[in-house]
Amino acid sequence: MVSKTSLTESVRGHRVEETREALTARPDLLRHRDARGRNWLHLACSVPGTPIGMAELLLGLGLELDGAAFTEGAWRATPLWFSISRGLNYPLAEHLLKRGCDPDFCLFAAAWNEDRATIRLLLRHGADIEEGAERGDTPLLGAVGWSKFGPAEELLLGGANPDARDGKGRTALHLMLGKGSAAGHFAMFVRAGALGDIPDAEGRTVREMLGRKRDPVWKEIADGLA
Repeated sequence: MVSKTSLTESVRGHRVEETREALTARPDLLRHRDARGRNWLHLACSVPGTPIGMAELLLGLGLELDGAAFTEGAWRATPLWFSISRGLNYPLAEHLLKRGCDPDFCLFAAAWNEDRATIRLLLRHGADIEEGAERGDTPLLGAVGWSKFGPAEELLLGGANPDARDGKGRTALHLMLGKGSAAGHFAMFVRAGALGDIPDAEGRTVREMLGRKRDPVWKEIADGLA
């Protein structure tokens, strides 16, 4: 007897043919969503190791490539987001992108997971590298805020604005100074041409803040800022 529970187990277990047979027997279950708003495609993408064949089956049956399980403002929890944030499934993410899915909404997740390869993949497919700038929370600012400096470097290499500002007018450099980040992490921002004279909401510039430090390493960083 096919049920929501048995179908969930089939999808989570990567059993493609079993899932096909179950949905053939119970087509009424195709549009089912769980308590978190996920349909079968969202669920499949959230499980590590899900084969591309499972996604193709569910897409072929009519589930939407860019359908959202839930939203937060303009942000959408799409199948691609589940494959990156939960499934950590690069091959599946790449397949969905080649199929033409929306590449946005996923850079923050890739940065959090410290997945530089997926950041590059998303950018190659046109993801908005300044997503969230209007609310003061770009992927670069997120990466720095989480001290994920590998992803931060990847975003800078991909063309992220090194001078993006958060809701308090702070750039990534302001955040790094406030967090006590190691001096070595500032070099990538110097290379990216970051400005040192942008004031935050309290009127403080990074150049002024660096000028108060005694270690000559910090003076060298200040001198390197645009």
